Amino acid sequence: MPNLHPLHDQVTTALQSRYHLQVNTQWLNDFLSSRGPNPPPLPALLSTAQFRLLASDITTSLSPPSTDLLPQEIADVSVKERILSGHVIVQVLDVLDIGSSKWSQVEAIERVERGEEIRGREVIRTVDGMEDEDGSGPGPAATATTRSAPTTGNANASSTASKKLSAGPHKLVIQDARGTKVIAFELVKIPKIGLSIAASAVLPGSQNGRASSQDDPGMFIGCKLLLKPGTMVRRGMVMLRPDRCDVLGGKVEAWDKKWKEGRKQTLTTLVSEGT
Repeated sequence: MPNLHPLHDQVTTALQSRYHLQVNTQWLNDFLSSRGPNPPPLPALLSTAQFRLLASDITTSLSPPSTDLLPQEIADVSVKERILSGHVIVQVLDVLDIGSSKWSQVEAIERVERGEEIRGREVIRTVDGMEDEDGSGPGPAATATTRSAPTTGNANASSTASKKLSAGPHKLVIQDARGTKVIAFELVKIPKIGLSIAASAVLPGSQNGRASSQDDPGMFIGCKLLLKPGTMVRRGMVMLRPDRCDVLGGKVEAWDKKWKEGRKQTLTTLVSEGT
């Protein structure tokens, strides 16, 4: 092990006390060394370190004590109930909205891919390449509206309908720094847990083939959660509640990209298998 950076202990203590992030010694030493001989002030250094950690695979960047890890046998369904005693950082490997049918989620993705969206009882279709009024050439995108029934909702609700995330509840696959994986269930709604339909849709002609949307992107794969002491585990499933779970954020870019690209096919396969 090379000599530790002069700021190593100070940064380690700050990350642990503020964010419950027990950083791997080598990872942090490499990070601090990359800052050069004149690192930024400590607040900026901590902010950058936190951002990098939330974008990392915690199996390589964190080294928490055993009390801040999931029990290795946590997925054992024969154990009726157990309670976590420490603060456990986990990362999200998969998420599924189980509050709506899988086929309805596939249909929602396909609506976005066709350039449609639902507002109340209206289907809004965006049509590109419309001519100007004088017929001189392409003009701005136009919107065609198909009404299935009169709408009575207020304008504000209508304008935000397309930005709504999946309502849930959600089932997640989570993993701790040791690599232990377990299923988690959103027992009580947690506001920052949700999926954006547009984020998984593929639009021909869009950048990288992926839908570009101003909607709330929702949760990313690789997002970090902090499970607090007292978190309940029942029959091998972690019960998520807002008073026992903080969404720290973050994203592992490669994981998230692969998950989005395969989401529609995954849902279609689950439908065909009847699961």
